[in-house]
Amino acid sequence: MRPHISDLFDTALLAEAVAGGYVKEQTHPELPLRILNYTEKTQYERAWTEVTRLCRGLVVDEADRIVARPYPKFFNYGEYPEGAFDLDAPAVVADKADGSLGVLYPTPDGYAVATRGSFTSDQALHATEVWRERYADRVKVPEGVTCLFEIIYPANRIVCDYGGLDDLVLLGGVDIATGRAAEVDGWPGPAVERFAHRTLREALAAPPRPGAEGLIVRLPARDGRGDLMVKLKQDDYLELHRLITGLNARVVWERLGAGEDVSAICEGLPDEFHGWVRGMARGLADRRRELLARIEAEHAAIVAALPDGWSRKDYAAAASRSPLRGWLFQVLDGRDPSARIWQTLKPSGDDRPFTSSEEAS
Repeated sequence: MRPHISDLFDTALLAEAVAGGYVKEQTHPELPLRILNYTEKTQYERAWTEVTRLCRGLVVDEADRIVARPYPKFFNYGEYPEGAFDLDAPAVVADKADGSLGVLYPTPDGYAVATRGSFTSDQALHATEVWRERYADRVKVPEGVTCLFEIIYPANRIVCDYGGLDDLVLLGGVDIATGRAAEVDGWPGPAVERFAHRTLREALAAPPRPGAEGLIVRLPARDGRGDLMVKLKQDDYLELHRLITGLNARVVWERLGAGEDVSAICEGLPDEFHGWVRGMARGLADRRRELLARIEAEHAAIVAALPDGWSRKDYAAAASRSPLRGWLFQVLDGRDPSARIWQTLKPSGDDRPFTSSEEAS
């Protein structure tokens, strides 16, 4: 029998995460299935809990039995506290493919592929077509195992150039009951390359590879729970991603000024850039708030020092000596200077995210 979702976490905590906007549910258009995935809000607030980490494309049926279980959310090496890992523990090291996660799940018509948060995304539909045309009759899916793929095809290119590759690249399998890694024997298609690095220390010392995103390091668990996984992204990949997206401080300022929130700006960006975007947005907001507070305080001080029955001319005589005089008259006239202040905060387009993995947050 399929394990129940309550075997993974308290369902009351899941309900709270859904209600709070930290986990999103999508219902299958034809089948009694739901897919659970963490949201941009979770990423922005870094609200990582057992629930949000495990809801990363988790598929359940109408009885909340687990139908498909992908890897939980895992993080970049620099995001963990120092000393979090035994650098010399045995590890499995593989290429980090640059596409969309594909989660294989069963249906009455055979297996289909979902992406991390959707049964019906373009990538999911394309991957399902590839599976059914090329692999459905050739692959025996292990009982109780979820097969995971990187969905790669030219129209779905992120950064890395795979040429004309249009396929499902096998990442591996997950035992649904335990969350541990499971082998998928006899896979006839492409699979991520595995490397000879024996430990996390060796993986950290590995030189960057041309045209690659980085490495995934899996440390097999010893406590009966799921394996621990770590991302090691190459600096040149992050720099290329930044160039492709055009991300810099001015872009963040423009999008915030147009009414977008930080979570919308971070959507689609690698996790490594989220902290930089948050910091940029926070810095701009703080500078606007500080300047507005100075303007309002100086306006109040001028008014308090004027005699009864003061005129605009009296106010101008006092305000003209202030470096804030241009703003003061806006306040005097009852106008909010916030929009004009925002324009003065326009940053240089040369201000851009860090590219060193040592600074990743």
